Amino acid sequence: MLSRKMKLTYTILLFLLPVTVCAQTDLPVLQAGTVSVSGEVTIPVSLRKDSIWLFLRIPQPFTGEFKTYKTLLDFAGQFELKVNTETNLSRCVVSTDIDLNNMVTVLLKNGEESKISFSYNNDGVIDRLEVNDMHGFTEEELIQGPAKFSELTTYRTGTPIAPLYDKAFSVYIDHVNGILKRKRMVLTKPPLLSGKINEIIFRDYSLAVYHMYVFSYHDQMVLNYRRTNDGKMPDSSAIRKPVREDYAFLKDLDLNNRLYLYSFNYPLFTQELLQSNALNIPRIQDTPINEWMKSVKDMLGTLTGSDQGLFYDILVGNAYAMQLNTELKPLTSKQVENIRNYYKGGDLEKILLRKNEEVTRLAMLKETLVVNNTPVTAPEELMSAIVSRYKGKTVIVDFWATWCAPCLEAMQAYRDLKKQLVGKDAVFVYITSPSSPQKLWERHIQGIGGQQYYLTSKEWRHVLDSFNFSAIPTYMIFDKTGALKQQFTGYPGNEEMQRRIEAAL
Repeated sequence: MLSRKMKLTYTILLFLLPVTVCAQTDLPVLQAGTVSVSGEVTIPVSLRKDSIWLFLRIPQPFTGEFKTYKTLLDFAGQFELKVNTETNLSRCVVSTDIDLNNMVTVLLKNGEESKISFSYNNDGVIDRLEVNDMHGFTEEELIQGPAKFSELTTYRTGTPIAPLYDKAFSVYIDHVNGILKRKRMVLTKPPLLSGKINEIIFRDYSLAVYHMYVFSYHDQMVLNYRRTNDGKMPDSSAIRKPVREDYAFLKDLDLNNRLYLYSFNYPLFTQELLQSNALNIPRIQDTPINEWMKSVKDMLGTLTGSDQGLFYDILVGNAYAMQLNTELKPLTSKQVENIRNYYKGGDLEKILLRKNEEVTRLAMLKETLVVNNTPVTAPEELMSAIVSRYKGKTVIVDFWATWCAPCLEAMQAYRDLKKQLVGKDAVFVYITSPSSPQKLWERHIQGIGGQQYYLTSKEWRHVLDSFNFSAIPTYMIFDKTGALKQQFTGYPGNEEMQRRIEAAL
């Protein structure tokens, strides 16, 4: 299973306690738009290769995702993209497959063409960036911002491990906040950036920490129990379950702050709230938005300190987005009617209906879903028993989890690839474990389709140990005789994935 450190690094591409007070002027607002992006990448001869992909990743806060656009650089290193935006000013990151983790920040403004030019040095590091509008930031801030975020994720505070599983939930929140306070010192080290960019970075990082560690409270307390009890597993009564009142920490997060619209983690955070068992927020389904909003505000108003503002707008969009993105299920006619009645042709209606058109097209590519019972067999024979169910076919096994952002991003990337394999005797098998909550897994697989398996924790650990891997996504490709031909961790991209599958075909 992917480690918590790796989960955090992967889940977030690039806040709770402000580094400085930032004036609330010239901040983004929700707005439907499209931006043309063009530019040039300068690459030293030593780093050049036959084809180089450029990636632009942008938060889509209202429809609950960060979206990746990609294009091949031409022979001169030039590129063009058209990008859908959900805010009038959008913060995105750009990189190439020379080094996907070496990113620069770019801001896109609706109604303006964005021109970008950046260069790599001989060490493969981006050391120059030019954009037609810096939007108040410096070149160094736009280059160094993603690196500062990465430094926050890897910095260790040296906090000793103490028993927390038997303490009040508020004690754990204090513990998390204490770690975040100590991590802030990363932002005081050279290169020094402005208060505004530091606040954006740290707010984004803090939401990621809450998303990964606070909302997974039970898993964290099991781990804490084992670390403070010689590796023993706790019994079911040793760890309490959070209740709605425990979420009073939301009041301290200033969730209506428009700086969150720059964040890659705001929609991840709000979707976790919408799925929280402690809060038990009802799904929106065909409920009129006014009615749904009233019930949500009754639940959250006291906890957040407000029953108005940006946060509730985002909740509505994300409530629909979980159906659109997770289940890949288009809006019903009643939902469309509710959206039009509530937004009356405004930007948020345009964003949701634009997303619905996209999902309607993608739903046509979705495989038929088959939920399988795990074969009853000895653990060492489990994979063979699963693969043998598909005799005469090439079997592509995808080990994934609902919390694994790279897993989900890869699944989106290879939708078109799977369409190209129709009729070629290839079958996709998806395997996960109880680290993916079953109800959430049941929703995700609606949008994935294919042959699905939900192993026990014991079965999952045995497979990982038997095939010697510890991170996901991991893929196995078996040929038509059931022989394992490929095994690799991390999605290699559609072109390479197709090459590997066709080699087995």
